[in-house]
Amino acid sequence: ETRSMPAGAALFEVVPDPLLPKLDRPWSILVTGIGGTGVITIGHVLGMAAHIEGKGCGIIDMVGLSQKNGAVVSHLKIAARPEDISAIRIASGAGDLILGCDLVTSAAEKVLAGASPERTHAVLNTAEIMPASFTQKPDLKIPSEEMRLKIETRVMKGEAHAIDATRIATQLMGDSIASNLFTLGFAYQKGLVPLQAASIEQAIRLNGQAVKMNLDAFLWGRRAAH
Repeated sequence: ETRSMPAGAALFEVVPDPLLPKLDRPWSILVTGIGGTGVITIGHVLGMAAHIEGKGCGIIDMVGLSQKNGAVVSHLKIAARPEDISAIRIASGAGDLILGCDLVTSAAEKVLAGASPERTHAVLNTAEIMPASFTQKPDLKIPSEEMRLKIETRVMKGEAHAIDATRIATQLMGDSIASNLFTLGFAYQKGLVPLQAASIEQAIRLNGQAVKMNLDAFLWGRRAAH
């Protein structure tokens, strides 16, 4: 198997490994996004990475009625052992990370119900992705600033990290689909994903879709956070 060099290898230092969350209890992640943009893949990649490490993982994808262009929220729990996970659905205030691949979905009450100012971190892609309702309201404006503030007030102080992942990832990789793995890489480097980078990279390879782009996107997200 030939391995190509990671993107920008000659220009950038190797990113240091972050301090990972301890798994003395399951770590709960809410992944939010728009259907059809590869957001479900994030949960599957993390689930496979957990499996590779012999950890426990449970996922429920709440896709609602509309998968393409509709809101998707994945509830994801990662635990030291499979038997540590009892319920997969993340209870009120019990989220550790909101991985916000889409700002509109992240600000929804059904997501923020899982947040708590005592324990929840957030990583938010601030790109304005028009939801499906845009087709009925062409002059729809997304109140991005208000949404970001709303999320900030519901999570730990200073722990809502915002980055325009779609713009950066699209410019670097030429494809907006790369933005979700970029957002994951950013969260990973902030120490908010309790898995080894090598396992996540292996899971991206096993997933088999746009492997080089996804590996690069994950790495660029880590660099952005670093």
